Amino acid sequence: MKNSKIYNSLQKLTVYELNSFEKFINSPYFNQNEKLTVYYQLLLPYLKGKKQGDLSKEEIWERILPGESFDDLRFRKYTSDLLKLFERFLAQQIYDKNNLNIANNLLENVSQKRILKLYNSVLSTAERLSKRHLDRNADYYYHQYNFEKNKFNLTSEFEKKSKKKTKYNWLNIDKMGENLDVFYISEKLRLYNTLQSWKRVYKLDIELKFIDEIIEFIKSIEFEKYPPIAIWYQIYLTNKEPDNTSHYFKLKEMMSNYINSFPKEEAIDISESALNYCIRKANSGDANFYKELLDLYKEMIYNDLLLEDEKLDPTRYRNIIFTASRIKEFEWAEEFIKKYQYYIPEKYRENAIRFNMARFYYYKGEIEKVIEYLRDVEFDDMIYELNSKMMLIATYYDTDEITPLYSLLDSFNVFLNRHKRTIPENRRKRYKLFIKLVKKLINTSPMDTAGIKKLKEQIISAGNIPDKNWLIERVEELGG
Repeated sequence: MKNSKIYNSLQKLTVYELNSFEKFINSPYFNQNEKLTVYYQLLLPYLKGKKQGDLSKEEIWERILPGESFDDLRFRKYTSDLLKLFERFLAQQIYDKNNLNIANNLLENVSQKRILKLYNSVLSTAERLSKRHLDRNADYYYHQYNFEKNKFNLTSEFEKKSKKKTKYNWLNIDKMGENLDVFYISEKLRLYNTLQSWKRVYKLDIELKFIDEIIEFIKSIEFEKYPPIAIWYQIYLTNKEPDNTSHYFKLKEMMSNYINSFPKEEAIDISESALNYCIRKANSGDANFYKELLDLYKEMIYNDLLLEDEKLDPTRYRNIIFTASRIKEFEWAEEFIKKYQYYIPEKYRENAIRFNMARFYYYKGEIEKVIEYLRDVEFDDMIYELNSKMMLIATYYDTDEITPLYSLLDSFNVFLNRHKRTIPENRRKRYKLFIKLVKKLINTSPMDTAGIKKLKEQIISAGNIPDKNWLIERVEELGG
């Protein structure tokens, strides 16, 4: 059973969630088939780790239908029914967490059934939940739209039958329209920004309708009083006019004010947008944005946006250590390495520590430790292999180990040719150009002023090549 879809799905639950599903499956409202309850009870000790080994289909069958001959078709039907119950449980979990949605559904049903006796209590509960709700993303305004719509439907009916009615005091169509507008505009901006991010990676022939009209409309309103419009519009501006860094600093200010108004997943997406802007600026040669990058990472840590399910992505770990080491915040970087290594998934942890310690010591100038740590890095990940080769190139150059440097450059070129299917063509070309420029750097004399100037111009105009800033720094050391 451990290879079955139902077992693998249930394994994703915590012990607390397994217990909740047990209560769910024992509820006659959700499940009237006692055989499914027995089925789940048999799996539960294995899922919680109290029993080792595995259960066969036949063993489960014997417990749920003792004395009957095994029927594979019927057993698969029981398994399918259990899986459907599990899927409903997952949906119920999300529903139970969303108090605004529950309140709106209650309002809608009270309105449809004309249960006027519940009017005051239901409306009061919905208003209270709305005021207490911390998130102010687009979904919040959608729930507010539904709340105002249900309030209109319910209140108008109640007021029409009330002797104390006040003319038009139930007419909240303006609030409905405002909340619907904020939801629509915010979501449209978020989708547009997401699309532009994908277009930087892939050639996509996709456009969103009315985006120009939406942008013009935003300019005519006080959009900053609506956090989702303000944030996503500012992200739009940073992408639209990347050379105008004031857009980024305005976004950074808004994030400081509003980031906690968004659910974690969306707050991470917003942070990613700011990070990507800084990365593009740093890669284009503006070294000041490395500090901005680290500031953003620190804000993510402070706002509890770094970890997902108490785990840290190895790539994120690597990027943070690189950024801190690059701007020589060694004390902070070393503390981060030690503190957050335990959040790296265990199967990646040792390799991540070795590689990042090598990079840390490279920027610290302790070259012998760089080679020592890189020696133990396992190259089962192409990213580690490529970055390790780049680090070794820089290490050999900085220590005047010219013979092993030439050998490494040639072997790296062969490596790139051998992995045509693994490494995207555009990326391979950038690495090959890097190799070519490093060879020119080695062969350029400090006395050749014209050659140094020409090489620097070539590097600057080379586009987004790996370690571009390192190349510029080294050619400037020659006198460029």
